[in-house]
Amino acid sequence: MRNRVADKAILQPFSVLRKVGFSSRGMQRFERHRSEQKRLNRVVVVMRWADGTWCALSLPSGAPRAVVLDEGQQIDAYEDARSCLDGDFLPLLSLRWEANA
Repeated sequence: MRNRVADKAILQPFSVLRKVGFSSRGMQRFERHRSEQKRLNRVVVVMRWADGTWCALSLPSGAPRAVVLDEGQQIDAYEDARSCLDGDFLPLLSLRWEANA
């Protein structure tokens, strides 16, 4: 049975991580990841689902300015994030554009 939550992600700005209450060490890791991604011309946002699953998602920062994640991409990201969280890893995921999308 397909998870009904997995295809209903919400994108939020990186700043929501500061409001969650992570330890200062955890926030340093997020900030370091964000800085590394910025050097690669990428932006980091937070993707979250209603069941509490979340991830920090790295996106190319150039055009296009709108991001649309189809149902399959949301489900894949959900499964990857769940796997990271279940293994006590920070869910740092990266979205890549397809050349002919």
